[in-house]
Parts: sequence; C-alpha cells; structure tokens
Amino acid sequence: MFILISLLILFLLSFQGYVVSKESTKTIEGQYYQTIVENMNSISVNLSNYLNYIDDFARTLSNNPDLLNVLQHHDTGTKQKTEEQIRLFSEYYHLRLPLNIQVFNDQDDIFAYPSLNLSEESSLKAAVSTFPWFEQRIVLDNSFLHWNVAPDFHNQSSSNVLYVSKNIILNDHSLGLLVMELNGTSIERMLNRARIDDKNPIFIFSGDMQTLFHSDHVPSPLSEDSGPLRDDYQEMKLKLQNQDAGSMDIQLSGQNYRLLYKQVSSTPWTMVSLIPSYLLHSGSTGIWRITAIMMGVSFLFILLFFFILYTKVTLPVQHLSRIVRSAGDGRPPIRYSYKGFKEIETLNLGIFQFIDEIQQQVQTIKRGEGEKMRLELHMLQEQMRPHFWHNSLNSLRFLAVLHGDHTMSEAILSLSKMLDYTLKNAEVLYSTLEGEKDYAMSYVRFQEIRSMQRIRVDLDLDELSLDALIPKFTIQPLVENAIMHGFASPFEGEPLVRITARLQDRRLIVSITDNGNGIDSAALGKLFHRRQRQTRQSSGLSLINLQQRFLLEYGEPYGISIESEPAQFTEITIILPYQTADNEKEGNAS
Repeated sequence: MFILISLLILFLLSFQGYVVSKESTKTIEGQYYQTIVENMNSISVNLSNYLNYIDDFARTLSNNPDLLNVLQHHDTGTKQKTEEQIRLFSEYYHLRLPLNIQVFNDQDDIFAYPSLNLSEESSLKAAVSTFPWFEQRIVLDNSFLHWNVAPDFHNQSSSNVLYVSKNIILNDHSLGLLVMELNGTSIERMLNRARIDDKNPIFIFSGDMQTLFHSDHVPSPLSEDSGPLRDDYQEMKLKLQNQDAGSMDIQLSGQNYRLLYKQVSSTPWTMVSLIPSYLLHSGSTGIWRITAIMMGVSFLFILLFFFILYTKVTLPVQHLSRIVRSAGDGRPPIRYSYKGFKEIETLNLGIFQFIDEIQQQVQTIKRGEGEKMRLELHMLQEQMRPHFWHNSLNSLRFLAVLHGDHTMSEAILSLSKMLDYTLKNAEVLYSTLEGEKDYAMSYVRFQEIRSMQRIRVDLDLDELSLDALIPKFTIQPLVENAIMHGFASPFEGEPLVRITARLQDRRLIVSITDNGNGIDSAALGKLFHRRQRQTRQSSGLSLINLQQRFLLEYGEPYGISIESEPAQFTEITIILPYQTADNEKEGNAS
C-alpha cells in the first residue's frame, strides 16, 4: 500500500509537470503568434495609409491649375517652371514621404523634383516603358492610378521601389504623365520592425504573386527562388476559402515554418510572414528542460524522503502497534528501543508509561466502585431532607388553619409552592414563562404577608408567550429586586410591579417595571460590574449572574437591558430567542 501511494504521488507530480510545461508552451507560442499578427496588422494599416496619402497627393497634383498652365505652353522655360511648380506643391502639401516626382509631357520631356541628369532620365524612361499599361495609357481610364513595383531606376542593383503613375488631362487632352517613385527601403524597414527575429522573413506579394518587397536576411533558398513559397501560399488560400488572413504549417527546403498571411487593405497585395518552427518553441524549450530537471530532482528527493519515512516512521509505528495489541490481549509488552525522530521516541516511552498507568487505573477503578456505592447511599439520604421540610411546612399550615390563622396559612402555602417549584425536576434548567410567572406571584404573595403591605402586580402577557421556554429562576430574582430595592425606604407610594411579555421577530421580550426609587445614572452604569455581585445578596441571583447566563446560553444580541429614572421607575427588559417545548424536541430530533 505504501509503495502504491508513493508511485501515485510520483505519477501525479510528473503529470503536473507535463501539464504545466504544455500550457506554458502553448502560452508562449500564442504570445509569439499574437505579436506577429499585431505587427502585420500594424504594417497593413501603415501601408494603406501611405498608399492613400500618395493617391491623394497624385490626384491633387495632376489637377493643379498652375502645373496644367505650365504644361500647356511650351517654351524654353517650361522645364524650370514645371520643376518649380512641383517643388512648391510638395512644400505646400507638406510631403513627408521619400518620393521622387517626375512629369512626362506630351513630347516625352521629363521634368523632375529632385532634378535628374540625362542618364537618370534615360533609365526612368526605360523603366516606365516596361509597364504593361504604358503604350495604351492615353486610352485608359484617366482617373485611374497605376501601381507598379520595379527596380529603382537610380540603381538597378538596389531593392525594388513603388511607382505610382497617373495621366495629366485637361479638357480631354493629355498633357503628360505623372510618375512618383516611393523608395522601397521605407517599406522594408517596416517589414524589419515587424519580425520577431532575423530568421523570420516577411514578404509582400503582388496580386499576380510576384515578390514586391521583403525584409532583410531572407534565407538563401527563398532569396533565389520564392516559387515554392508562392505555391504553398496559393494552396493555403484555397484551403481557407480565400480569407483575408490565415496561417498554416509548411516545409520549405527541409525547414519547417509557420506561414501567416494578411491581405493589405485597399490593395491586391498580400503580406506573408515565415516563422521557423524552432523560434516558436525556443521559449518553451527552456521550460521543458527546467521541468525535466525539477522532476528528476523531485523524484530523487521523494525516494529519499520515503526511504527515511519507511525506516524511521512506518516500521517503528507498526512495531508499536503490535505492542499495543499485545497489551490489549493481556500479554506483557516487550520493551522496544528506538532512536530517530524525537516524536516517535516520546510516543514509544509514552506507550509504556500509558500501559503502566492503565494497570494502576484498573486498581483505582475497583476501589472507586466501592466508594461510588457509598456516595449513592449518601445522596439518597440527602434527597430525603427537602421532603422533610416540605412535609413540615404542610403540617404547620394545617395547624395554622386549625387555629384560624389564615394569614399564616397563606404565607406557608406560598412558601410551600415555592419549595415545590424548586424541588420539582431539580435537574431541569428551563421552565415555561407561565411557570416562572406563578413562582414569582407566590413570592410576591409571601412578601405581602411578610411586609404587611399590599403589592399590586399588573400582568400583560401575550398568550403565545406563556409557552415560551426560558432559563429557570429568571423572573423571580428581578421581581425580588423591584420589591427589596425599589420599594425600600424612602419609597412611600403604593408598590406597583408590571410584568409584560410579547413576541417580536421570533424573539421573546419580557419587561419588569416598578414605580419605586429608581437608579441614578452613576449606579446604573456599575450594575453589571463584577464587584456588584457582593452587594446584592438579598436579590437571589444577581443581575450580573443572569446576564452572564444569558450570554453563555444564547450569545449576542440577547440579554438584559435596564432603563431607570430616580424616584420614578425602573424597567428591566429581557430579550431571549423564542423557544417552546415542541421546538426543542424538533431541534433534538434533527
């Protein structure tokens, strides 16, 4: 069993390490993936903004009245005037992009800003003439802008640049061609910033799947021929039903990649990012390695721990268990010497001490049985004494009736009722409010006879409250307080005690009010101090005893509260939970 538990714990630890590593790997790969997607979205937005900006600039410039006016009139100053108009318009437009702006007039003269030399003009003409629309540019839609990517006419060996072209038309007559060149390095810098690593190339393909731009450090197989990449991309587009964005795992030149593509908004261009698979897993490889090391260390630690646990805990506990069983069968235990954990050493010593003490207790129990029989006999004798007093009071009452002393007879009757209430079910801790009321009235009647003064008692008790269970000897001590202290000298009026009881929100609220001397605020604040217990012996159970009893039995917010005005009244209010004998039985049953 012990070995099975150990193996189960090892399995759970290994499984936990696997789950943690797997989830960490998924999280890291997801973060890489999300980073690249966000970068590609950012590039798409920036490119779209660039192209919209260039589109707006080209349309505005091609319709500039000053430029149109210069192109209409051919003279020796046309080149200078045209280039000046282009410069002024660029400064007015606050052009922020690295654009080269050229205008072909209807005689194939070139006006440029910045200016071009003859060699550059020839290279520009050669580059523009290769565009498929160039020969039919006059008959094409003149409001349409042509977007072409080709080598830079300044330097054929440099990266591609973006050419944006538009016919310049006035009254359906072609005045020339506007050609703007956007340096491709700006776009390539954006692609470089979007990578997560130098080995993560990003491409921009045209609508016919030609490579327009790409980031630096393209792997050599792809830099020589991107055909396989285009084939995989087209296959993926078909699988994903030509969605604007997507991803899939591919293999190029024996290398595994994650391919992500994103359509550049407002263009036929597509951005493709190639992420080597090992880059996605590089962050998680360390986690797997650390997990394996920690699992190995944990495995060795657990083996060592269980070895010590088995030799120093399990085996000694089994031995001690056999010792206890032997002692239980009445056989004398064999002493066992153990060195190891202090707690088990203490347990070993304690077991033998405990066995010795049990044997001593057996002898003590035998002696106690005889003592118990003597105590029970003594208890029976003590129980006979209250019955003797009860019978004696009844005899005295009978004699008082024979001699015609009805007052004495009534006083003895009241005492006899109080004694009956005290002796009846002496072990019972609770009584009904009605029983408590009767007991208090017997006390009042006895005090009337004793003091030869009538005490008026007003009762206002809710009928349902009479069945409420309250702690025994609750009402009488409070009535006694009112009589002994409230009506003591200098009180001179007619004594009045009012007892009320009502139910509210499953609570029993009992109030005892007298019209006696009252209590001043200083004394009222000290009533529940412990030292007051020594000064109120004549009141039976003191207020502090009752308050503590209620708090121990019911807790907050139940208990006693007192309100008093000197020479006017004192009102003691008791708040207890409403309980009846039926409720108590149901609670015990549950």
